[in-house]
Amino acid sequence: MAEDVVPAAATPAVIPAAGRAERARDTGFHFRFSLVYALLAAVAAASIAALVVVLTRPDAAKAENWSKFKPTGSAIARTRQIATQVSNEYKLKAGRKLATVVPSPLQTTRFLQGDSGPVSVEVPISTLAAQPDVSTGKHEEGDFKLYNASTTVAYQMCGFGSTAQNCAISGTATNARGQLLRREALELALYTLKYVPGTNAVLTYLPPRADQAAPPTSVLVARSDVKEILDRPLTRTLTPRSIALGEKPADFTAVDRLTLPHLYTYDYQTLPGDGTAILVLTAAIKAE
Repeated sequence: MAEDVVPAAATPAVIPAAGRAERARDTGFHFRFSLVYALLAAVAAASIAALVVVLTRPDAAKAENWSKFKPTGSAIARTRQIATQVSNEYKLKAGRKLATVVPSPLQTTRFLQGDSGPVSVEVPISTLAAQPDVSTGKHEEGDFKLYNASTTVAYQMCGFGSTAQNCAISGTATNARGQLLRREALELALYTLKYVPGTNAVLTYLPPRADQAAPPTSVLVARSDVKEILDRPLTRTLTPRSIALGEKPADFTAVDRLTLPHLYTYDYQTLPGDGTAILVLTAAIKAE
């Protein structure tokens, strides 16, 4: 009988060890992939950090949170909203509104002699000329600062006295009431300069005195006067809230500082030839 044939055991394949060059190539690929991933991670981290900076930087906060109230729409719509919003905050002791506020056209009335008698004509104001206090010697009589009427918004504050009082507030005029009116004028100006495009100055006609013991006054606030205030939240200067005559909020010190130098009596001068007028503002507060 033939001998059983026992197959030889399979010889395992021998995988040659990678050469030095191949090992170097693999190591290089691994290094490059690791470097790419590290760079992508760094870019992502930098992007997130930049986003956090943008969202938390002071400028972004100012732009979004200058005030809770923000008017919308056209320029005239915004001034009406501002007038309504601000005037509703100021009250007399009895709880009635201190004064109504309406946007006012910059114009004056001129009387011409017609065939049947004097005729009133509305004359537009082209320029505002503000004269500072000259009593200290720091300014000359001719040191007027000029403002273009086209970039000036005007408001008229009118009390609820009788028609004969011509917008005066009923009761006795007091320093406390005058200070509250100036605070209201300042708040009107700040909202307008912040939110009404193209505005460089805001003029607010204050209610005249019922006894006519003093000439009527106005507050003129220019953008250059309050530039820093417009760059920070309103609450750092004024706290918009309902306030009644007799209250003394802490911001009255800032109100005096920002309005007394810009409190003016006013008059009009008609310009010959072009049919317009100049509003002449004279400092109402003299240095003591």
